[in-house]
Amino acid sequence: MLNLVRCWILLSTLLVSAGWILSALHQLNRGGYAVVLALAGSAAIIWQRQTRWQPQKTPAQLRRKFKKRFRRPAPRLFLALALMSLLAGLWHLPTNMDADCYRLPRVLHWLGAEQWHWIHTYDFRMNVAASGFEWLSAPLILFTHTDQFLFLINWVSFLMLPGLLFSVFTRLDVRPRVAWWWMWLLSGGWCYATQAGSVANDSFAAVYALAAVDLALRARQKKCDGDLWLSLLAVALLTGAKQTNLPLVLLWLIAVFPNWKRLFRRPAAATAVVAAGLLVSAAPAMLANLKYAGDWVGFPHDLDSAFTMTLLKTKPLDSPLWGIVGNAICLTAQNLMPPFFPWADAWNGAMQRMAQTPFGGHFAAFEVFGWLSSGVSETNAGIGLGICLLALVSWGTAGRYATDAGNCPRRFDWQIRLLQLVPWALLLVFMAKVGTFQNARLLAPYYPFLILPLLAGAGQAGLTRKRWWQGLGRLTMLLTAALLFFLPNRPLFPAQRMLASLQSRWPDSKIRARVANLYHYQQELEDQRSRLQRELPANMPLIGYATGIGRCEPALWLPFGQRRVERVLPQDTPEQLRGKGIRYMVIEDTGFEMAHKTPEQWLADYDAELATKIIFEKDPLHPAIRSFYLVHLR
Repeated sequence: MLNLVRCWILLSTLLVSAGWILSALHQLNRGGYAVVLALAGSAAIIWQRQTRWQPQKTPAQLRRKFKKRFRRPAPRLFLALALMSLLAGLWHLPTNMDADCYRLPRVLHWLGAEQWHWIHTYDFRMNVAASGFEWLSAPLILFTHTDQFLFLINWVSFLMLPGLLFSVFTRLDVRPRVAWWWMWLLSGGWCYATQAGSVANDSFAAVYALAAVDLALRARQKKCDGDLWLSLLAVALLTGAKQTNLPLVLLWLIAVFPNWKRLFRRPAAATAVVAAGLLVSAAPAMLANLKYAGDWVGFPHDLDSAFTMTLLKTKPLDSPLWGIVGNAICLTAQNLMPPFFPWADAWNGAMQRMAQTPFGGHFAAFEVFGWLSSGVSETNAGIGLGICLLALVSWGTAGRYATDAGNCPRRFDWQIRLLQLVPWALLLVFMAKVGTFQNARLLAPYYPFLILPLLAGAGQAGLTRKRWWQGLGRLTMLLTAALLFFLPNRPLFPAQRMLASLQSRWPDSKIRARVANLYHYQQELEDQRSRLQRELPANMPLIGYATGIGRCEPALWLPFGQRRVERVLPQDTPEQLRGKGIRYMVIEDTGFEMAHKTPEQWLADYDAELATKIIFEKDPLHPAIRSFYLVHLR
């Protein structure tokens, strides 16, 4: 498994750095990637011949090892979760709110222009967010002309979690028996399991965080320069995935500190590794934000539209203290939310009322304070209710088994103690600074380190021997399996057909209506995409798009590679649009609202005519009736 992790770090470094380099050369296309992959393949062949590297085990030995490893219930349950995630990812359209609004469109804009560029858009997230996941997905979109397989980035990362967790835990003073159980349990955490079949970009970075610490500690033990350099690349990739991962760099510094001189024992190679690390880290995104937005974070300071401020209420928190207090409420609620939460409306109403009080006013800088949805999905899942309850039970009962065999005290090691305790200080930093929507999923790379003090505590080894505790652990993983089976946006059963049958039997049931609304979300998104694709004429190589948050933009690019989409802002003049070659535009209701014009006024001002109007009576993102206007500029 460790060799797979090493290969994944090298492949990630190759693809992310290739994205930036090919952009600088204006060759972000199939030819450019073909050259990069050919050079990488040649380098791998030369390295293999020089080192005479051979697989350590034959295929027959690997099969025997696989059967031996998965003969017990916990590994089998993890294997079931992996297979369920794979099936769901292949079966369903990869819809995700953030991916549809800005992450997938930004990749399509870059590929369309054959280079990275600052996109002309109102949704500033398309420009300021870190781009690690996007650079991994770019060649997949480019060569397959579909986004169906982008979930494989998360799925492959999910497979590597158990081995990495075991290696890190045992190196940080966790007993092997405890590490064995929790490597399966934590891998079944809801944020990891639900994102394994999705295109979300939170949990895949956990592999980089764990690998950075593990390889740094391993390099010190075995005096291996290669692992030390790979750990540097891993922590760079971690920051390049999301800026909220930046505090975790401190863990890598603690892990690498006793061995830091070895980093530069070979100056030429070390310089190349550091340069590659900077290229795949958050540094390019931060430099671009400084250049174009005037701030390394990229939050605009001069938004001139109250409408946009309402849609994208994302800004740094005013007070660290109240950020910690507010996140303590939000993160606790998100992590303890059950898979199905029918009381979401009452809870959200209570949160809105609290926001009107003097106490609630301290949380005004939060994007949406305390909001919970009706069900768990990859957009809101934290580590999960099951893991949280099992951790509480373990913490409360482990003291009874502190005198069991195998709990003799170990020699004090300052490095291990820091790596166990510093993550909680980093959590406070996160809570003090981040007030975005549904923060629990953003902590996916943090959770394995936050649980370390519990797992290293006295009595855990004895506790994991108890049948009742093992039963609770398996029950926790079964709960995750049930969650994946009934997941609203990727159910593994014909949800729409079954709900239609239930509607005929119980048309007035409030519970049935609430469940149907939960599962209607994915169906509406898929219907929107297919209908927009049908309605748009096929002979339009360039189309304009006027919107606030463009949830449906990926549908306008279809088929990928044959059409380009250009964002249109209210201040763009008719002459500018025609100068860009735009003859057709798709305008959402929000596009007219941003321009402060009715459809008739807009058509008159831009000398345009209405070609067709598409009405969606129900939209998952906007409860009101939503319309799309296809207009032709005369």
